[in-house]
Amino acid sequence: MKTKYDSELVNKLNFEDVLLDSLPNPVYYKDTKGRFIQCNTCFSKLVNTPKKDIIGKLAYEFFPKSAADRHKPIDKKIMKTLGTYLDEITFLMPNGSIKYFTLNKAVYLNPDGTVGGIVCVMNDITERKKEKDFLIQQSKLAEMGEMIASIAHQWNEPLVELSALVQKIELFYNMDKIDKSKMSEFVYDSMVQIKYMSETLNDFRNFLKPSTVKKSFNIKKAFDEIFDIVGKQIFYFNIKVNIEYENEEVLIYGYENELKQVLLNIINNAKNKIVKINEQKDFKGRLDIKVYSDDEFNIIDIIDNAGAIEDDIMEQLFEPFFTTKEEGTGFGLYMAKVIVEDKMSGKMQVRNDEDNVIFSIKIPIKKA
Repeated sequence: MKTKYDSELVNKLNFEDVLLDSLPNPVYYKDTKGRFIQCNTCFSKLVNTPKKDIIGKLAYEFFPKSAADRHKPIDKKIMKTLGTYLDEITFLMPNGSIKYFTLNKAVYLNPDGTVGGIVCVMNDITERKKEKDFLIQQSKLAEMGEMIASIAHQWNEPLVELSALVQKIELFYNMDKIDKSKMSEFVYDSMVQIKYMSETLNDFRNFLKPSTVKKSFNIKKAFDEIFDIVGKQIFYFNIKVNIEYENEEVLIYGYENELKQVLLNIINNAKNKIVKINEQKDFKGRLDIKVYSDDEFNIIDIIDNAGAIEDDIMEQLFEPFFTTKEEGTGFGLYMAKVIVEDKMSGKMQVRNDEDNVIFSIKIPIKKA
């Protein structure tokens, strides 16, 4: 009888191994102390280690220390609550390349009902992430036309000033009134204008760089940098801008340049709506920005008074390739929502308030 049970147990274990190995995703089991007790061939290949050398080891042997440290208390929590957990990690491959995985974790129980440990199924999202990053960069490039027009407005004033300075130097030279002191004054005044133009270009370059890691950044500083680029153009169209901060030291946790891209897209859309109305009648365009917080989120409301959005357009506003512009790409608001909701775990909504349109962005507050 014992031989029969032993044989059935061996067959069952062999079947489970074959079943695990047939899965295309890396899978592993850990006990309550965090030691690996089983894995499939796909996981073994991922960490470039034979199965027998994985069993009994801790996550620190195969995962980045930051990920292992973060998941230690997470594993304890889900074993206590019998919950599940989904996370995204960066994985350095043995050949030096980087891959991105989601970890889908759940608790497994022993036959007697006690907690046995954690089972994790990994999903390779590298290609999906690259495609998404590419689309984000594409939508960022679509904003370049607006930004270049803004830079042209930014540069117009210092170029006029430089032109006047050059002519002034020639006049003083012809009148034989140039001395060392006067020349130093001309150089200083010229360099002030050149430095201003150079800073505008730096702002433009920084905007184009993708943010690679999440970090905390000051939202007031981010808005200051946005309006350094587009402020002159908005002023030129006589659009009144009002920004209210509940707290000027509010820190947003996320991808700084990507969020600035989202804000710039909404601001440019509002500006274009107001400009279009101004072509038909005299209109006092207004842009109100409110930054405040609740218990869970830092909230940014961007409000324009250029008229409500029609219901049928509102339903499609965040869909890819949908646009109301003649030469629009339909990427802007779609990618804005992807950045806020997928990359930064936030929420992005739009609503009408009589003749005003309110875009609301909510970014989770980072807990200490």
